[in-house]
Amino acid sequence: MKDLIANNFVPFVGCLLMSAFVMKNDRLSKIKRRFFMATLYLFVISLIFRNADYITSTYEHYTIRRAVYSALGYISRTMVIYGLIGTDLNLKYKIVRLQYFMLGIPVVITVICAVSVFFTDSVYSFTETNHFISGPLGWLNYLPVILYMIVLVGMAIHDVLKKRYQHAVMLSGTTFLMLAAILFEYFSFREFTCEAAVTMALMLYLIFFQNAEFLNTKKNLEHKAMYDSLTNLYNRSGYDELMKRFSKEGDLMAGMLVIDIDKFKEVNDTYGHDVGDRILKNTAKLLSVTFRSSDYVIRYGGDEFVVIMIGITESLAFVVKNKIESINVQIENPISSIPKTTVSAGLAFSENGLSQELFKQADEALYYTKTTTRRGCTLYSDMIKSQQKNF
Repeated sequence: MKDLIANNFVPFVGCLLMSAFVMKNDRLSKIKRRFFMATLYLFVISLIFRNADYITSTYEHYTIRRAVYSALGYISRTMVIYGLIGTDLNLKYKIVRLQYFMLGIPVVITVICAVSVFFTDSVYSFTETNHFISGPLGWLNYLPVILYMIVLVGMAIHDVLKKRYQHAVMLSGTTFLMLAAILFEYFSFREFTCEAAVTMALMLYLIFFQNAEFLNTKKNLEHKAMYDSLTNLYNRSGYDELMKRFSKEGDLMAGMLVIDIDKFKEVNDTYGHDVGDRILKNTAKLLSVTFRSSDYVIRYGGDEFVVIMIGITESLAFVVKNKIESINVQIENPISSIPKTTVSAGLAFSENGLSQELFKQADEALYYTKTTTRRGCTLYSDMIKSQQKNF
């Protein structure tokens, strides 16, 4: 009895603690929680059959019950590893589900090996005196776990190539613990030591997923704080962060556009906010596809947008103006039922990095556009020249 308690203490207490942690942990996604709990249940079932096999091994004579316990123990232990791998995969994709289905082949091999005890001695069997005998194909008992280890090593190598080092370390640690479990069982260092190694592997997985889900949650919150939910562009907070980042580079050449949708309030009041939102999304899309991928398009607020262009000088102002004209042509002739609109813009350049002064200049140029042509783009330096000429 003492040996039984000692052998099962780590696995059962570990499962109990992990179950309590998973059920109370809302940071883990629902599907991860369900998959991991299913894996824990399978592990508990395998422990029950393992204990039943251990108890019946003390009998003087072989019984059919021991063969059943032994077979079910083999099957459930392989199912634990299969479930553990499923916890790691993103099964919402069809191709991943197909790959996971193919990974069920080792489970089939385990079932065949386990059931073979009832009709052949090739894999394993028991003597009349209730001793375990490994047959000439006894190595098949370890083949499923070895196959899963190869899969995990392959996944770890793929993670290293993709620079996902934390996940690679977790997979490598799990592979090591699985190898340790095989060695413990094969060399019989101590009964149930292999189950303790599997428990540690489960804990390693859980710690990783807890950390991964926390990082994902943090990333999502940061994204919500920095991006506009309607247009998926940078929002005002994102603008402030970009200004803070680039203002430290004093010799940076940069350009800034401040853009406003003409008569947006009138359209919004006439057609409603739903139409207004469609116009905002359409304008945001046109800005994103028209400007370079290295440019930063921001919804500054309401119907006002800002484009920050790094590494550009005033000599390319005509290119920026042509882009604004291209956007106006497209939104003046919409392919949907969105009302016709135009945009006005102000453009300013700096060779001393980004600053609020640059934004002020672009905003003044925008105001000049709104009060004169009400369409197109005005360069700040051209506006100054025009004002001086008129003066």
